Amino acid sequence: MSQDIDRRESISYEKLYRQWEQTNWSATTIDFARDAEDWREKLDDKQREALLWNYSLFLVGEEAVARNLTPVLDAADGFPESIFLTTQIVDEARHHVFFDRFVREVAGLGTDTASTLGAVDSYLTWGFRQVFEELDRVTNALRRTPQDRALLAQSLALYHVVIEGMLAIAGQHFIQRYLGERRILPGFFEGINNVSRDESRHVAFGIAFLGDLVRDSDDCRSAAIELWDRVLPWAVGVFIPPDFDRDYTEAFGFTLEEIYAFGLRSFETKLLRIGIDPEEISLLQREERSLPYEARARRLWILIEAGVLGDDRRDPEPTDEALEIIFNSMTKSLDLDVARSLRGPIEWSFTDADPWHMVVTNGRADAQPGRASNPALTFETSASEWAKVAMERTHPVQSLARRRLRLRGSLSAKAKAPKLFPRNERKSSWRQTSQLRRTWPPFV
Repeated sequence: MSQDIDRRESISYEKLYRQWEQTNWSATTIDFARDAEDWREKLDDKQREALLWNYSLFLVGEEAVARNLTPVLDAADGFPESIFLTTQIVDEARHHVFFDRFVREVAGLGTDTASTLGAVDSYLTWGFRQVFEELDRVTNALRRTPQDRALLAQSLALYHVVIEGMLAIAGQHFIQRYLGERRILPGFFEGINNVSRDESRHVAFGIAFLGDLVRDSDDCRSAAIELWDRVLPWAVGVFIPPDFDRDYTEAFGFTLEEIYAFGLRSFETKLLRIGIDPEEISLLQREERSLPYEARARRLWILIEAGVLGDDRRDPEPTDEALEIIFNSMTKSLDLDVARSLRGPIEWSFTDADPWHMVVTNGRADAQPGRASNPALTFETSASEWAKVAMERTHPVQSLARRRLRLRGSLSAKAKAPKLFPRNERKSSWRQTSQLRRTWPPFV
C-alpha cells in the first residue's frame, strides 16, 4: 500500500485522511517478547550495536519531528491540510513511543523517554545533528511568523521531502527487507511496517502541499531550493557509521552505497513530482547525473571517505579519485565565457597533491591532472583547502585572507577569478526579510 501511495501523481488530502482512519494502529500493544529473545539469541554483539545505531537515529528523529510539526499546522490555512497535519502529529508521537519501547524493553537502554533519549545520544552522527538543528531553526522561525509562506515551504521541503522522503524511507526500506528475509524481531517488523505506511502517507501529503506552494509562488520555490542547497551536504552525513565501519550495514545484507542510491532516487523522484528539476539543486548539479544511481552513490562515498563531504569537522584528505570527481564537477559550473576570456588554461598548483588544470575547447571545459602549458591563471593552495572551497564549506575570500589560497597571473586574470565559478543566486524578496540566515556563505 505504501508504494501505491508514493507513486500516485496526485492524491486528495481527504483521501489521505481516510487512509489514516483505515490503517490506525497501536504502538503500546505490540508484543516484544519474541524480539527480546531474538535480541539475545539470534544477534551477535556487532549486530546489536549496529541496530542500536540505526534505531537510535529513528528514535531521536521521531521525537524531533513530533515536536516541530505544530508550527506547520498553525501555518496551514486550509481546513483539509490542517486536518491531515493533526493526524500526522499523532502518527509521529506514536512512532516515537514505538521506537522508545523497543530500545527500552528489548535493547535495555533507559528507564523512561528522557533517559532513553540520553542513552542513545552518542549514536547521533554529525550530519544528523546538523539536519535536525536546521529543522529546529526553520520551524521556530515559522512559529514566530506563521503567515510566511516561504518559511512554510522550507519546513515542508526539509520535513517531508528530506527527512521523511529521502532519509527515513531509505532506512526503513532496508530494515524491512532484512527482518522480513530473516524472520526475526517480529514485533519490530510489525511496527516498522506500520511506521513505513504512515511515512509514505506523510510524504504524499508533503509533496502535494509543497507542490501547490511552489506553483503559486516564486518566493516559495526559491525558498525550497535554497533550503535543499543548504541541507543536502549535511544530509549526506546522516548515515555515516561509527569509524566508517561498513559492518554496521553489511551485517544486515546491504551496503552504504545501496542506502545512498535508494535515497538519491527517492529525492529526485519527489523533486520532479513537485515540479522542480533536480539540476536546479546545487549538489545535484555537480554530479554525473547520466550515471546509474549506484555509480553516483559510489562517487559520493569516495568524497565522504576522503573527508570532502559528510562531516565538516574533518579536514579533507582528497585521494586521486576524489580530486577527479571534484574537478569533473567543477567543469559543470565553470563560466565558459569568463574562462575563454582568460586566453589560456587555468591551473591548480597544490602543496599536498599533484597539480590539475582546466582548459576550454570547442565550447566545453575539460579538467586533467598535471600542469598546464603557460597557464593564464594559477590557484596556489592545498588540495584539502580547495576541496573545502569547491564544496562550499569555505568561502574563497576567507581562504585568500588567511593566505591559504594565492592567485598567480595578470591583474586582469586575477580580477576574473571570482566570476569563474558563479553560484546561481536565487534572489527573491523573502530572503531580505526572512529570520533565517545561512550558516555559511555562498561560493563567489
